[in-house]
Amino acid sequence: MNFMSNSTQRGKRNLVISLLTIGALLVGSLVVVGFSYDSIKSYLSKFVVEDYDGDPGPETTITIIAGDDGAAVASKMLEADIVKSFDAVYREMLNADFTIYPGTYSFPTKISGATALRLLIDGKNRVVNQVTIPEGMRIQKLIPLVAEALSLETADLFDALESQRGRVAEDAPTLEGYLFPATYTFDPNVTAETVIKTMVDRMEAELATFGVELKDAHDLLSLAALIQAEGKHEEDFFKISRVFANRLEKGMLLQSDPTVKYRYEGEQSNFTDGVKDASNPFNTYIYKGIPVGPVGNPGSLAIEAALRPADGDWLFFVAINLKTGETVFSTTLAEHERAAELYRQWLRDNPDWNE
Repeated sequence: MNFMSNSTQRGKRNLVISLLTIGALLVGSLVVVGFSYDSIKSYLSKFVVEDYDGDPGPETTITIIAGDDGAAVASKMLEADIVKSFDAVYREMLNADFTIYPGTYSFPTKISGATALRLLIDGKNRVVNQVTIPEGMRIQKLIPLVAEALSLETADLFDALESQRGRVAEDAPTLEGYLFPATYTFDPNVTAETVIKTMVDRMEAELATFGVELKDAHDLLSLAALIQAEGKHEEDFFKISRVFANRLEKGMLLQSDPTVKYRYEGEQSNFTDGVKDASNPFNTYIYKGIPVGPVGNPGSLAIEAALRPADGDWLFFVAINLKTGETVFSTTLAEHERAAELYRQWLRDNPDWNE
């Protein structure tokens, strides 16, 4: 019994201890629960991405350089206040398949990361300057055109021409004829050196398609420049090339008007004096052979025509309608004189043409 009594007492004590333990655990769990909630809330807040969702702000630009990855671009967007946080756009990048192209891009400020990425991928917000160089344009007119279009100094562009002289033939008087006529796109703040180098690079690439090296192309470009200046219609380019080839073969003077006008521009009455000007080394009315250099920048068609003249025995050509470019090709001087009279009659019928 005593045994039974002692057992009962021990049971009561164990029950009390158990109840106290459970109570302590309950109180402790409340503390733990409270502590874990605050910690989790704080931890989860780190994953809440701050992003703009209101009206966009003023435009701004960023410049992406070669080698910039998504993180670099996201940092630039954040610094320019295009996006509110790094992750706002970078997380969007991680889920997109796109290529980042170097350049200067315009964005509204204070836009969502998704919007910023969409504009970047679309690429239409890239800020560029364009300039178009027409075929046959001479350096003296080309440089001011480029300077105005790209907000560059003409003096810097002329200096940049000299930096490329080592790439062309040693006997080239200038870089006339070596700046390929085309439409060029440049990023803002492009340098004069980059512009000129790009144009020479483009000519080098064009010549390479014909298997011609830039340094070996001086006579070719000099001839192509004449064809460019004389031709109006595609089929005529190849006929004009044949006329020059035939005259060169026979040792005749090329007698190309653009070689006179290259050094002298004036009224028709004074052009006759220019034909007699022996101080003009380009003058093909006095000096035989291909002129000492190009009289303008030939395009691809003129280069091809110089390399691949049409078949024919023509020795003369003359435009009989300056408005349409209609040209007559002749094999004899008598035929040419008859065609030349058609040209003179056209001038009489159109006295204001040269104004």
